[in-house]
Formats: sequence, C-alpha cells, structure tokens
Amino acid sequence: MTATDQGPDPERAMSPDRLRIEEAYRVRFDEATPDGLARTSALLGYLQDVAWRHSEVLGFDRAWYAERGLAWVVRAIEVTLAAPIRDGDRLWVSTRIVGFRRVMARRHSELRAADDTPVGDVSVDWAMTDGRAPVRVPGEIAGLPGIDPVPFTPLRVDLPPAPPDARQLEIVPRLREMDPMGHANNGVYLDWLDEAITAAGGANDVRAAARRYRVEYLRAAGPGVALRSVAWRDGPGWAWRLVDDAGDLARGRLHRAVPSSNGAP
Repeated sequence: MTATDQGPDPERAMSPDRLRIEEAYRVRFDEATPDGLARTSALLGYLQDVAWRHSEVLGFDRAWYAERGLAWVVRAIEVTLAAPIRDGDRLWVSTRIVGFRRVMARRHSELRAADDTPVGDVSVDWAMTDGRAPVRVPGEIAGLPGIDPVPFTPLRVDLPPAPPDARQLEIVPRLREMDPMGHANNGVYLDWLDEAITAAGGANDVRAAARRYRVEYLRAAGPGVALRSVAWRDGPGWAWRLVDDAGDLARGRLHRAVPSSNGAP
C-alpha cells in the first residue's frame, strides 16, 4: 500500500527497537460484517501478518522454520477493543516480543487509528511446535537481546460447566477456514464465538464498541468434523466453549470493556 493510500508516513513502521515493528493496514470490504464493522477475526489476521513480517525482519522467515520443521501456534489471546473499527478504516498495527517461556512466547500489539487514536490492545501467547508436540523455543529466538528474562504467566480461561439451556450451534469447519497448517485458523474461532453469543441473545455485546475477549486454544479443529459452539451468559459477560465428543477444543469469554479516561483500552 502506498503512503497516499495509508495516510501516515510508512517510515513509521521502522523502529530502533528490534523487538517491535508496526505496519499499516486498511479494513477491506470483505472483512466487515453487514453493519460495516470489522470482524474481530480480521483484526487477528492483521496480528498474524505483522508477527510474520517481524519474524522475517529478525531473520526467521518461512524457509527458516520449514528447514527445521518448526512452527508457531496460538495458545491464547486477550483482545481489548476501545472504539468501532469500520470498513475502509486505516490502522497501524504493532507487535512486540515481550517474553518467553520454555516452549512459548508472548507478543503484545497495539491497534491505532490513522490519527493515532488507540482503538485496541492485544496479547497473544504462541507455542512452538514440531507439528506433533510442543518443543523448546530455539536459542536463536529466545536469546534475542533485550527480551525480559522473567517468564510470563500464560493466559488461561476457566469456565463453569455449561448450563442445560446454553445455546448450541453445530459447526463443520470449511476449507476456506483452514490455514496452511491444515486446521482452522485461530481467528476463525472468534467468528464462531461471536455467532454463538449472538444466537444466545448477546448481539449488542458482540458489536459493542468497547469489548474484551479472552480465548484459550486447547486442540486444533480440523476440516469436515462436526463441532458444537456453546454460549451462555455468565455473570456480567458471556462464556463460550467449542467442543467435540472428546471435550473442549477452545474456551472463551466476552465482556464489555470500559475505556480509560484517555481513550485507551
């Protein structure tokens, strides 16, 4: 995208901090819902892309991972949105590596409008895998200068059992929801969560300008297997489970968020 298309100077993407990068995105027509608001899954797509771009800048491109048989998978996310993001809006999306555990890394992202107004804040816990099981993060990555050596506490979602009257939707993942790793992309789970909560009566909460998601990914959802997306009101917010006959694949919560006095989430 050109500087004219994006508005802000693209040189802003360059940062003296090697652990951080920022890129410009524009919400596409096909990334918005009938009310013109960006799908939360689309925003997660920007985060995945900017994380890849950052990895490449640091010298770890797709070929580097392929040669070693390694990949990152998302284990948990916390997304706080502070303002509506609409079709055609221009955003700055940053990512910064903020810590490592033995087999995990955490990235923190900020979403800002073209005029620099904060519109979102996201933490993502990634796990390193060899395609079969979690593996230790290679020293070339975990040893990057400037990373806080204090381990972070992984994001978790604890839920009570679903009540008998919880709303259930049957989902069969489709080919277009799969990613190159052969399972449903992590952003798609947010579509399923939003759909289930909307069906359960939470449409206003799903489309609230200020809202907070927390999702923990437990097992991958593959193509063509029937799943149940279960949502119910739990206290001031909503609880959600994605399940199959073997148990939970993902757990999540949605709450309305209260922006701070300066507009930041």
